[in-house]
Amino acid sequence: MNITRTASGLLMAFGLFGASEAQVPADNIVYDVSQSFDAAKNPNGVWSYGWKSTVTGPFTLLSVPATVVHENGVPVQVWGLDSWIVPPLVVYNATANTSIHDSGQGVYPPGTLYFVAGVDGTPQNFGGIRFTVPGDGDGSYRIESAVRGYLDGDRSGDTDLHVVVNDAEVFSEFLAARSATGYTNTFELAAGDTVDFLVGRGVDGRLSGSGLKIQATLSHPLFCNVARRATATAQVVNGFLVGVDLIDPGCGYPDSPPPFVQIRDASGKDAAVHAVVKRGVLEQVVIDNPGRGYSANTQVLIAPPPFAPSLSVAVSRVSVRMTVVLGRKYQLDVSPNLQDWTSFGDPFEATDDFVVQEFEVTEATKYFRIREVL
Repeated sequence: MNITRTASGLLMAFGLFGASEAQVPADNIVYDVSQSFDAAKNPNGVWSYGWKSTVTGPFTLLSVPATVVHENGVPVQVWGLDSWIVPPLVVYNATANTSIHDSGQGVYPPGTLYFVAGVDGTPQNFGGIRFTVPGDGDGSYRIESAVRGYLDGDRSGDTDLHVVVNDAEVFSEFLAARSATGYTNTFELAAGDTVDFLVGRGVDGRLSGSGLKIQATLSHPLFCNVARRATATAQVVNGFLVGVDLIDPGCGYPDSPPPFVQIRDASGKDAAVHAVVKRGVLEQVVIDNPGRGYSANTQVLIAPPPFAPSLSVAVSRVSVRMTVVLGRKYQLDVSPNLQDWTSFGDPFEATDDFVVQEFEVTEATKYFRIREVL
């Protein structure tokens, strides 16, 4: 607050310095079906694993996660239909070793993802992987996908690939044994829209040998005119912080230093985490120490992108000190603009050399003056 003495009295000036907007570069955020695989959650962020009876019909989630050891001893992660790990299946090799199965005809290097349809004669005619556009994710998405048969030898059978956008088929192809194909296109999508990759049993309608290895990404230009804060939720198991799920990756963050992340809970303590930023968005929150004693009420607070600090000053009352001549009569006036003056209260007679009065500050009482009246 600046107080300047004028011929009319006191000028009260209030200042508010707004925060400057961050300059945020445009970039792409890429959703990768293989790198994002999660054996613990379905749906897993933007990805979910399931099946359909018809290409454009409803999508049903697979409900049973499992770990299966392939013939050479390498474990793979699986989502299946039931506890017997019945197809349809979505299978991922999360290890650093190549897994080998089906008498050596199934070869799956690290990071390989494959999926198969359901058993012959069941309603699970198509195995499916679904991408769902996240909130605040409206815009252009480039789909890039490549598939090939999941077996390499004479056990390989025919199969089929379908790409479905919002329950409308945009691509389909039947593949002969040991063959490959792909699909690339760009779509304008809105939050909640879906893209399905579906695998079938081929022209012969038999599951034997039918399945596809898949590589797929959806890239979305990230235009961030105004920086926004990332949000996340905590995963707590038996009092330990075991994961942090991003709800919104935010935008406008510098890669270094990353934003501070605070884990809040009335009973928990000692958890330590750090954020990883890539291309201006929060990519993940890494748990360095799971802590202990955390509850279902645990909160994750992520610092916003850096911005210029702001300051506001609010004054609710003002004290006016008037120097007057004892015994004379005066009138106090107020003005919102130093031009339009109105009397404030009744005229008063000075009973001392100084008179002090307090007033509520309003738009009409920014400026004060005192004048002698007869």
